Amino acid sequence: MMAKARFHIPFLLLIGKRDIQAPAALSNICFCLIETKCTHGHCDTKVECPEAQKFGPGPSASCTSKPKDPNNRPKSKLESWFTKEMFNDLFPKANLGWGPNECSPYSYESFIIAARYFPEFGTEAPDNGYTAEQNYKRDLAAFFAHAVQETGENDASLYDKLSNEQASNCFYRGGFFNWFEGGPTSLFLPSSSPGYDPKDGEVCNAQGRYCSSSAELDYFYPCHKETADQYYKGCYFGRGAIQLSYNFNYGQFGDWLRNNSVNVDLLKHPNLLMTKTDPPLAIMGSIWFYMTPQPPKPAMHDIVMGTHSQWYPGDKNKAAGYSGPIFGPTSLIINNE
Repeated sequence: MMAKARFHIPFLLLIGKRDIQAPAALSNICFCLIETKCTHGHCDTKVECPEAQKFGPGPSASCTSKPKDPNNRPKSKLESWFTKEMFNDLFPKANLGWGPNECSPYSYESFIIAARYFPEFGTEAPDNGYTAEQNYKRDLAAFFAHAVQETGENDASLYDKLSNEQASNCFYRGGFFNWFEGGPTSLFLPSSSPGYDPKDGEVCNAQGRYCSSSAELDYFYPCHKETADQYYKGCYFGRGAIQLSYNFNYGQFGDWLRNNSVNVDLLKHPNLLMTKTDPPLAIMGSIWFYMTPQPPKPAMHDIVMGTHSQWYPGDKNKAAGYSGPIFGPTSLIINNE
């Protein structure tokens, strides 16, 4: 964590600091192409970023399992302003350094299919002091900031020869780098399949089980107990853009999928989160976690939007400036940080 302290992640600039009460704080919002940087709401000045480290063989040149949606959900309003060019330029190091690709878990196509299942993601504009456009961008910026934190190429040594400003503009473009927790070479996985292929997550060692047990959880979301030699198949360590973890989250996401006509058993086959493409789940699972309240916790989306019916900070937080549409408390939701 200390290695990350140097960087002032621009995605957080897009949504402001802990209080973000004044709409003027959103003057910095812009999604810039990789050869530019965001300066007071404008994209300018060429940015030279280090080459991405690459792991594994890279995507297949002729894969047959590209992302598709068998439910044919209608297009999201998000697609009218957030384009494939933006996604690819924001995340050139995705998929272990090989870049966004339809034959890998992270791509614009997978992102858009996932967004269609959550019509309010990147499209909601409550009366919270911000314009509709600002709210759309704040929502995506919050989600992307967590993706950078959870699965970004967070090797600070890559940026040692850059100024802080250059490092900031390059660092956040490392988002969607890793697939598995502890990646790119995850210690939860066998040494012969350390995480360089989405299928590598089929089994794990005991440390990767992430199995929570109680009378209620054992009834509703029991961990799959099947083994393969010395490894386990019921592995609920972090997978996907913001690292969906633990059997209760896999189970709840599986319930939600079945309610939306996607019939999968993520408790028995948790690695489908990385390998299923019809619809693709690697990003969808993370957007589900971002958009879904788990009482008594509100959804991260509701905190960023300041949706008062879902997000009530309490008197102590309000007195400290933690109220309204803010970002800070979303870290409590995802990691209790």
